[in-house]
Amino acid sequence: MRTSGEMSVRIEADPESLYALIADVTRIGEYSPECRRAHWLGGADRAVPGARFRGRNVAGPLLRWSRTCEVLVADAGHEFAFRTVPTWRYRDSTVWRYRFEPAGGGTEVTEDYEVAMLPPHALRAAISRLLPHHLDMRPHLRRTLEALKAAAETEARCRPVPPS
Repeated sequence: MRTSGEMSVRIEADPESLYALIADVTRIGEYSPECRRAHWLGGADRAVPGARFRGRNVAGPLLRWSRTCEVLVADAGHEFAFRTVPTWRYRDSTVWRYRFEPAGGGTEVTEDYEVAMLPPHALRAAISRLLPHHLDMRPHLRRTLEALKAAAETEARCRPVPPS
């Protein structure tokens, strides 16, 4: 099981706009190949450190689960990071991070993950059979970033140009 990985893509949009798309976790279903939707918990309505949200995931026709996540870093235009919160059912934790670096007229967006707490051995064996893509999440990172790129560049083209 690969415990970390990262992917980067250059997107023709500014860092602040891209951060806003990612930090609005209610939009994650537009980009993620696995997380279909998310909603804020406990009265939170935006990304600030300590805010929690629940992501609802789907893999294949039958597997569905949800995870509570906690925002770790919410630095607009620079970095957004969160972790899956360990529970009695899911005793693992993964940190997901997005970094935004200006690159020419666009932004280099890097998504990475690090498994901070491995699941118990029996669960790792089940994951390898039921969710083999979880053994190396880098292809999912690529799909997420490509979907973010398509959404951001489409939105940028559709924005009205302010009068000069």
